[in-house]
Amino acid sequence: MSDAQRADLTTAVEQLAWTAVRELLQLQPDAGPGSDAPDADLRQMWLAALTSLLAIRDSADQLAASAALSAAQYGADYPAIGDAAGMTRQGARRKWPGLAGLSDERQRKLTWWKRRGDQFVQCVRAVLMASEETSEQAPRLAALRGRLDEIEQTSPAQRLDVFDMALVDAHAVAVGAPSPAERTAARAKGLLAALTADAYAAMNGHSSLVIREDLACGTDNCASEPIVELWHPDFGHGPVSACREHAIEALGRPDIRIVAACRPDVALSVFAEAYGED
Repeated sequence: MSDAQRADLTTAVEQLAWTAVRELLQLQPDAGPGSDAPDADLRQMWLAALTSLLAIRDSADQLAASAALSAAQYGADYPAIGDAAGMTRQGARRKWPGLAGLSDERQRKLTWWKRRGDQFVQCVRAVLMASEETSEQAPRLAALRGRLDEIEQTSPAQRLDVFDMALVDAHAVAVGAPSPAERTAARAKGLLAALTADAYAAMNGHSSLVIREDLACGTDNCASEPIVELWHPDFGHGPVSACREHAIEALGRPDIRIVAACRPDVALSVFAEAYGED
């Protein structure tokens, strides 16, 4: 950015600050630091200007962090982010940690959404139609319904941000209440849980972060490798790991949900076999 561009930007910020001062103090449009107002009034103006400029600085810091995050999601590395911010790559890493690898994560999200997005939306619709609006479930259903509206109304470029929150809300609805008695409705809720588990497995580049390598199948005396984690209200504090055979067997009981998977497609494959859809 040239010196002239920086000067223009400073002027624009100053004008914005004084516009905020006039609104804050309910002044006339021509009121400002060059007016013939009494010293007490000018003092209040400058104090309000200080408040406004610091608020602008805080907002600019938040917007800069958002810009760094977005740049990383679109492929910028720390040297490029540091260069844009006028600092070294180490300085950029200290100021905005956790940006490495976001481009790969974004690509994984895009790939999953292109593959499973329509199925996810249709499943959410089915669950919303079949769910009872109990006092406990109503806020979760309303949140998920709002996310679905956002997905359908936002542009493809903005959809991934909405999708992240939709997954959180979908998971809360899928595991937050007992299964409906009607089989089709129960299947829809179980499929929604499996889809969210599949999405997280697909977006996570390290399967060991989804299911730890030191876990074993939760069934007594089973030495098979666990491939999913199951949840039930009676399980207590956390999900239970399960191998393929015992996961399929468990999903035949009411209220069992798949909540994590070791890699993409596993959760949906196990769910389909449990429901006889292979």
